[in-house]
Amino acid sequence: MSAAGMPVEKNAAFPRALWLLLALTLGMLYAVTFDTGVISSKVADSGLYLHELFHDGRHLLGAPCH
Repeated sequence: MSAAGMPVEKNAAFPRALWLLLALTLGMLYAVTFDTGVISSKVADSGLYLHELFHDGRHLLGAPCH
């Protein structure tokens, strides 16, 4: 019960959305910072296009890559 006497409804979809967002964020963070072409070359049919894009992203974020 809330202070006004009305029942407080809990929204279960909100925490699930947060967990999904967290998982997607961590997955992208892994792909940009640690992927060496193993994952990105299998996702895109264009060879190492995503690998090169993620490599440039590492430089943009200041993550060490080489």
